[in-house]
Amino acid sequence: MSFLKNWTAKPSAAPAAQDARLLPESVPLDLAPILAAIGLVLAEIEPAALDIDVARAKLADLCRDLGIEPVDALELDPMAAGLDRGAIERLALLVLVLERRVIPERALKRIFEDRARTAAREGLFDVARGSGLVTLDLLRGSPLRREELARRLLLGLGASVAGESMAEARAALERLDYGRLMAEAERARRGVGKG
Repeated sequence: MSFLKNWTAKPSAAPAAQDARLLPESVPLDLAPILAAIGLVLAEIEPAALDIDVARAKLADLCRDLGIEPVDALELDPMAAGLDRGAIERLALLVLVLERRVIPERALKRIFEDRARTAAREGLFDVARGSGLVTLDLLRGSPLRREELARRLLLGLGASVAGESMAEARAALERLDYGRLMAEAERARRGVGKG
């Protein structure tokens, strides 16, 4: 009876282990291969094939390929909660880009080792969720939007852009931020309309 009781009991709410910290400057990555991979994946995929469960499985496979314990599916559930269709498409796109191994394996291992939860949450789920205005169609048609997403991915993973200081990388992302640009355009439109 105790076996059955233990088997059906809900797991205790043990605190999640703290992921290791990573200095972004210790993982400088070239932007060009990531931009190229985003373009190739966009050209090859059908949006209907971009699925949250497939993305999660591919992320787990990527971790296993790197010799890293994947993030538990139960830990991914809260990360995936509330993702709309566009965010799921961006998440799947980002995972497919990582699957292409355009980030050198040594760097990818450094990004995920001892911090797989943080890398998944901040580099994939948060980037997918936080890029709401950047649709697949927009990504297909705009090199600037692809650069914005690539920069969000790199910084979200905890890496840095090779050849740029963190301040320069953040400033470049700020200049590219489509949401900010659209908000500024809307404010300008309202300002002109009032005159």
